[in-house]
Amino acid sequence: MNDLGNEPRENELTGDNVPDDRVLDPSNLEAEHHALEKRFTELLAAGDDDGVRDLALELAPGDLSEVLRPMSFDDTARVLRLLPPDPLAEVLAEIDNRSLGALFTLLDIDEIADIIEEMPSDEAADVVGELDQDQAEEILAAMEEEERSEVAELLQYAPETAGGLMGKEIVSCTEEQTCTEAVAALRGLDEDDLEETHFVFAVDARGRLTGRMPLTRLILSDPDALIRDVMEADPLYVEVGLDQEEVANFFKIHDLISLPVVDHAMKLVGRITADDVLDVMEDEATEDISRLAGVSPGEFGEQSSFRVARSRLPWLLGALVGQLGAVVVLGHFEKSLEAKVALAFYIPMIMAMAGNIGIQTSSVVVRGLATGEVDYYHLGRHLLRELGTAFVTGVSVAVAIWGVSLLVSGDGDLSFVLGLTMLMVVLFAAMAGTGIPLALHRIGVDPAVATGPFITTANDVVSMLIYLGLATLLLSLGAAPAP
Repeated sequence: MNDLGNEPRENELTGDNVPDDRVLDPSNLEAEHHALEKRFTELLAAGDDDGVRDLALELAPGDLSEVLRPMSFDDTARVLRLLPPDPLAEVLAEIDNRSLGALFTLLDIDEIADIIEEMPSDEAADVVGELDQDQAEEILAAMEEEERSEVAELLQYAPETAGGLMGKEIVSCTEEQTCTEAVAALRGLDEDDLEETHFVFAVDARGRLTGRMPLTRLILSDPDALIRDVMEADPLYVEVGLDQEEVANFFKIHDLISLPVVDHAMKLVGRITADDVLDVMEDEATEDISRLAGVSPGEFGEQSSFRVARSRLPWLLGALVGQLGAVVVLGHFEKSLEAKVALAFYIPMIMAMAGNIGIQTSSVVVRGLATGEVDYYHLGRHLLRELGTAFVTGVSVAVAIWGVSLLVSGDGDLSFVLGLTMLMVVLFAAMAGTGIPLALHRIGVDPAVATGPFITTANDVVSMLIYLGLATLLLSLGAAPAP
């Protein structure tokens, strides 16, 4: 383990000195987390609660949450139960819902309320929002008035909007106040809140956002200067109802670390920080990857095989129904297959190629839509590029399969059918993989739902129609006589 930078500090429960946050080797995090997991397991098995607590307090909240993630429900709860309220609140802000539920089964309402009060308002709202309604109401009733009102306000907003993402830890001053008064307002913040404060925001008499001051500018300005004379006017902002994915894109475009949030009357109501946006990007990526694979985002971190299978079955059953279309196509061309049995040997290869091309193309398009690299207004340019790519790929694959088939079977007619089929299939699969996500995005449907089982099934059916249709046409013209 890398113990660089460890300074002794006092354990909040025992009064003993223990090392400050242990700095793990960033190039070997997975191995270090696994080693720490084994160490926790050994300490728990030995019943060494003091050792578990001291080891947990050495780790940064993010590292501890990663170590606990693969551990059992009971072991996770035992470790968390030993932490003091303040570090426990930091860990809960990083931990997954399964571990959160593990802890809450062992605590009473007042203890949970005390822990949530230590959390930033946005993270506290996320935790309360994940609980059952009755339990959430009990916890809110047990919280202090100030924290309760902040969390209750945030819970009014949809979770996947700027309002659901923002925190209430903001410092604002009127334009008529001085820099000295702004600094005094900063000094009134808790230390934890101050860590994520990057700006002092300026508002008018009605509380409407008018400007901002970076802390460096505030410190370097004349203490007697008025806020309106040193602030940055017309700052960037987002409204409470903006979708979180759009918020993330806004952060990325403008390289932001913090952004004020206003209501529909332009009144300052909160702020969003870059760490919140990183979580959004991870959630959105997880959701898109899940849909690409035809699985539920909820199964990440799920340990129950039954629940995972239940989340996957609808997609798989839908794909099974879709594949019946390929069966119908094969049945329709039964006579062609009987007349030329060798046609059947290449069906798996053609279906696999169509599926691979479709998934490759649609994955690029879905990612491009998510990052803003692809949009509907430049549709022609993107379609032209994909068409050119598909043509080059299709010709290359068609020549390859024609040569291999001719070498293996010596049947020129069959090789011609295979080569022409492969070119047409690649072109169709690329256009479907490009066009369907773009069309869905245009009408406001998440384009990720167009991929995975759906697009693979569509490509299978159409590729069989192309392949067997061409073969049947040649047979009917006598170009491929029966053996």
